[in-house]
Amino acid sequence: MLASCRGDLESSSSSEASSEASSSSGSGSKGGKSSRVKAKTPKPLTESEKAAGPPEGRVPICPACKTGILKPDGIYFGEALNKPVLKKSIKQSLKSKVVIMVGTRGEVDPAAKLPLMAKKENKAKIVEVNIGKTRLSAIADVQLLGAAGDILPKLLHLVKLRMAKLILCGTQHRRAKPAKPKSSSAKAKQTKPKASSAKA
Repeated sequence: MLASCRGDLESSSSSEASSEASSSSGSGSKGGKSSRVKAKTPKPLTESEKAAGPPEGRVPICPACKTGILKPDGIYFGEALNKPVLKKSIKQSLKSKVVIMVGTRGEVDPAAKLPLMAKKENKAKIVEVNIGKTRLSAIADVQLLGAAGDILPKLLHLVKLRMAKLILCGTQHRRAKPAKPKSSSAKAKQTKPKASSAKA
């Protein structure tokens, strides 16, 4: 799990928690700069904290820089996509043979255009996993309706079975490879009768 710290990047740049730019770049407390940090295992709540319940109307402050806020590593409406991440996603889409869309309504661009690009440029097969029809259902080659938590493990199981079968078939094919036939000259040598040494 990753959490993004939006706030003063300069003050947290020396911290071990600060590593790379966040996938989102929204407005933080000091100019909208952000960094991505690995979420640490939280300390157990004290009895008084449990009794008080979650804080209302407040967001958690980054423990590294003390000024930014912590948020999940996702894109919220109004936030810009990380350009290198978007560029990498487009490049990957253009060479993908299969695209699996999971739990998206396909209403937000440019992410919604990635399956379209893969289908148009690389004739990719589109698999949609969702609880209902979406804006992208029309381009899906396969539609799996239901909860992603139920469908994806089954889909993964089927893919593993198929891969195992292909590997097994390939191994058997290599084992059953016929021996190379002997050359015609070798056969001729074997069948050529020996000259008689007895004199008439």
